[in-house]
Amino acid sequence: MGVVFIVYDREWREAFAAKTFQDEVFARNPNIKDRFEKEALAWVNLDLHENITEARLLHVIGGKPFLFLEYVSGGDLGRWIGTPRLTDDLPQVLRFSIQFCDGMQHVASKGIKAHRDIKPQNCLITSSGVLKITDFGLAKVFDDAIPWGEADSPAGHLSVGLSQTGTAAGTWTHMSPEQFEDAKRVDVRADIYSFGVMLFQMLTGELPFIGRTFMEFAALHMRGTPPIHKISNHRVRSIIEKCLRKNSSERYQDFGQLRRDLASLYEAQTGLCVPKPMAGDELTAFHLVNKGNSLGKLGRADDSLECFNRAISLNPSLAEAWLNKGASHFEVGQHAEALDCFGRALALKPGFAVAWSNKGQVMLELERHDEALTCFQEAHKLGDATAARFVEQCRTLLHLDRGRAAYELRNYEEAIRCCEAALAIDPTNVDAWTNRGAALMGVGRASDAIASFEKAISINPKMVSAWNSKGRILEKLGQLREAIVAFDGALTANPNYAQAWFSKAAVLAKLQQHADAVSCYESGLKLDLGNAFAWFNMGHSIGFLGRHQDVVKCCNRALKTHPNFSPLWILKGLGFVSMERFQDAMNCFQHAEKLGDTSAAGHMARCRERLGKR
Repeated sequence: MGVVFIVYDREWREAFAAKTFQDEVFARNPNIKDRFEKEALAWVNLDLHENITEARLLHVIGGKPFLFLEYVSGGDLGRWIGTPRLTDDLPQVLRFSIQFCDGMQHVASKGIKAHRDIKPQNCLITSSGVLKITDFGLAKVFDDAIPWGEADSPAGHLSVGLSQTGTAAGTWTHMSPEQFEDAKRVDVRADIYSFGVMLFQMLTGELPFIGRTFMEFAALHMRGTPPIHKISNHRVRSIIEKCLRKNSSERYQDFGQLRRDLASLYEAQTGLCVPKPMAGDELTAFHLVNKGNSLGKLGRADDSLECFNRAISLNPSLAEAWLNKGASHFEVGQHAEALDCFGRALALKPGFAVAWSNKGQVMLELERHDEALTCFQEAHKLGDATAARFVEQCRTLLHLDRGRAAYELRNYEEAIRCCEAALAIDPTNVDAWTNRGAALMGVGRASDAIASFEKAISINPKMVSAWNSKGRILEKLGQLREAIVAFDGALTANPNYAQAWFSKAAVLAKLQQHADAVSCYESGLKLDLGNAFAWFNMGHSIGFLGRHQDVVKCCNRALKTHPNFSPLWILKGLGFVSMERFQDAMNCFQHAEKLGDTSAAGHMARCRERLGKR
């Protein structure tokens, strides 16, 4: 189910084993990615130990996570099984066994209670003869990836390396009795049992149990008697017999106990002292940077940042640590902190192309496009090929910035020139086409503006501002039905675009379709409740429907935010007039008059006339 690639990193000048899952496995079970990353996290957190295969870095390539491991060139222990290098050399078997115990004790100290897939294929041997345990929990990732029936194959086709799925997980040939029943609840004593099987293999070249199916293996491991009589050395035989007890409480309870018996036997056989159990090496600043990167990819931002801080405390001059710390800050939106870190990285290593590029990304996010351009240009000069597209992007954005500034100053011709300069760099930039259309509207070139908006829409049909602006021009040209089509285009692209609802409502009101207009205003106001002008306009349409009390309610809602907008007081007064509440209407018109509305006097005169007739 898993796949391993041997790769070479030219920068580090080192080979790695890159481990991931097969594409067809992901297609069958999309949850595999998350489970792979969870297991990779456990492996990354094992840190350094001579008898553990080091997980250097997790990196996502093409949407798939790859765990980059130290490359162990000597192959796995399976190549030694059945050869005189082991069957005729008990001290060598004991050396490997003691190293295995040291690795497993380190694993236990890091909180992993069981490996679950101990077998010769998961023990790598370096060129200098050091055993390194590998595949920490990754076999478990493929639980449920294939149906039971597909894995039921004869032992001759197992290659003693198949990991079963379902409730049980592991390799049938080496699984403890309890692991056949429920792999999730096993502990280190299941690994003790699997090690006993492997120790038997190292000494005899054979497996203690041979079956053809999962059920046969289960029966043999749960009830069968291992042929330990094949082991001539009674002390080794005693160790294996204790490892292979059916009841886990009767086995060695941890690898420390097992190591003591193995060490005693080794000293008796060779007359040499066994070294004390090795502790894991302290992580260097370099290792901490890699670990921090991996934790970041696994979504552990706080742990990742802690690693970078530890790396910097060990080596404040390590530019890579500052770079990665800056990237962590940037990912959580801490732009000032990110810029400080990238600045420190560049102070230490001015030719650090990635740092220039990352600094440029922050500047882009902050819309400081001039500074972003400078950063990307430096990165490109230093050989960062990806920086070239950012250089072009920054140049485009700078033209757009200048165009917006010109537009705000109503210098529409200059705004048009800036947009066209941006389009000369990037003809597919929808913002440039949309902004160009707005500037063309400013100089009265309506047909050219519509063409510009249509170009933006052809590139991105969900460009709602282009749809809406096109509709506004068509409305001004009196093409009301065509304007509604444009506003509907905006609402199809984004039903939550309030301005399109308001624009459509205004056109419907012009077409005397006031009920439909009110419906559109209501939809827009659900999205933009504080839009006083929409309340005002809806009040007008409601008035045509004869709902005069609702006209007053609309005005009251708008006056909460715009109490000095005199047309609201006029409209509210007219609502009261329609309800023959002339004194209330007079009060409204007086408010409008105080605000300078010249039409208020006429309305008040008519109110006085009506009051006088009562």
